[in-house]
Amino acid sequence: MKFPNILKSTFVIGLFLGLHVPAVGHAGTPGVAASDHVVTGELVVTNAARNQFRIVEHGGAFTAPAGTSVEALDGKPVRVEIGHDGRVLQITQMQINIEPITHGFDVISGELMVRDPMTRTVGIAGDSRTYRAPTGIDVSRYAGRMVEMRVDEQGQIMNINPISRSGDAPMAPSPRQCLLGGASLANGASICRNGTTFSCMNGEWVSLGTACN
Repeated sequence: MKFPNILKSTFVIGLFLGLHVPAVGHAGTPGVAASDHVVTGELVVTNAARNQFRIVEHGGAFTAPAGTSVEALDGKPVRVEIGHDGRVLQITQMQINIEPITHGFDVISGELMVRDPMTRTVGIAGDSRTYRAPTGIDVSRYAGRMVEMRVDEQGQIMNINPISRSGDAPMAPSPRQCLLGGASLANGASICRNGTTFSCMNGEWVSLGTACN
């Protein structure tokens, strides 16, 4: 059977191209075989002379392809592409995104005012803000005393430390304490009830007539 010359030329060119198409690997890279699966994790060198390594939390050992330095990748997170025959085709170091730490705390000092001993909410005299102490801190023992508090961003008290009012002079003892909800508050302590400030004066709660929160 005879073919026209143009058909013969097309057939020969097509056959030639078909025999010389390069293999296309991952991401379309010419000459690199397609990967069978990918392993990610921290690379640990097991034999630098043989370019061998393992991946943390993955079984088995691997051999890096020629030209890849496993020592330079030791202890770093990597992406390992493995071919159908189990050979490592490519190792790529992975980037780690570290979120900046933005949390902090404030240090607040002044005369502590117990707002509610049952809920452990307190304030500082002259300051309308309210802070909450965690379970285990008895806020009543600090009522009316000069303190320094470390408070987080949510207004939660981290710790309370009493401080001296002036230099090293000891604080004068309270004449009498006031009772509130079963708790004893020191003389001079202030609380907020129904929007009004009350102060403990020698064992009695006296309204100061000032508004509070």
